[in-house]
Amino acid sequence: MTMKALGIMALFTIAMISIFNFIGFQNHYDELLWAIGGALFLVVTLIGNVWLFIGIAQEEPWAWFKDSDSE
Repeated sequence: MTMKALGIMALFTIAMISIFNFIGFQNHYDELLWAIGGALFLVVTLIGNVWLFIGIAQEEPWAWFKDSDSE
């Protein structure tokens, strides 16, 4: 499930970058409101990626911690 989650995260990130470029943030980086909007957009992308990973991979990435505690 971890690899599936990483793949979906990659697709989500590509989609968000495409939206970012379509809107034209790279052309307005020196304007304050566009810069704040771009920063918020990147935060939404990051939070979306974390949410997707936790939602899809669930407990699998942390399963090795449980295995090592039993030794």
